[in-house]
Amino acid sequence: MDIDEINRLQAQIDALQAQVESMRGDAEPERASRRGMLKLAAGAAVGAVAGGLALGSQSVHAGGGSSNPPTEFFYSMNPTRVYDSRWTTAGSGLASANLGRLSPNAVRTVAITRGRSESGTVTNSQFLPPAEGFFDEDRVTAVAYNLTVTGGTGVNYLAISPGDASSKPATSAINFSANQNIANSGIARVTWDGTKRLSIGDYEIKVWGGDDLGSVHFIIDITGFWWNSPSGPASPWSRGI
Repeated sequence: MDIDEINRLQAQIDALQAQVESMRGDAEPERASRRGMLKLAAGAAVGAVAGGLALGSQSVHAGGGSSNPPTEFFYSMNPTRVYDSRWTTAGSGLASANLGRLSPNAVRTVAITRGRSESGTVTNSQFLPPAEGFFDEDRVTAVAYNLTVTGGTGVNYLAISPGDASSKPATSAINFSANQNIANSGIARVTWDGTKRLSIGDYEIKVWGGDDLGSVHFIIDITGFWWNSPSGPASPWSRGI
């Protein structure tokens, strides 16, 4: 075997080795997906959640490199209703101003801390664990949600932002037309407001009506959350499962 044949054989071996390494790399995300791991990019959450799984915590890297330590941890939960604009004040205890169809260009702050029944009665007052620490530094930072719209009066969209946002997001969370029942899932940053309920507080998001013609009822179910400390929420707290 001359040197040229040896070189060609070595090149074939190198190509096969590269293909094997590539196949191994492709398999790793699949295994990670089966474990339920989601990654949270810095400043914005991306991913998808399989509702109904109770997988515990998974480390989530923020930033660009794998050398960064985990900074947020995801907890999946059984889907639990936290808001339905069709509820009544008598059933939910919510003010009438926080119920009913959302009008075009209107905004509504929604507390998502408590799990509720179909009629709006509170069934779990600590569905999401309250913030901890002297300055409430440990808390839920984002939630995975299902957003459903129903009873729309025309074409429009809804957008979702943290509860302290002062302007409507540039992107929609769901688009709808008249009398359409449609749902979409997503991830949203949340705001912790410790002033609303003594020693418990509320996690809040804002739901914004688009600038088209339709008003609409909307429903929010929570399927998981991110916690921003490695130790996780203190026990006991109820996960709604």
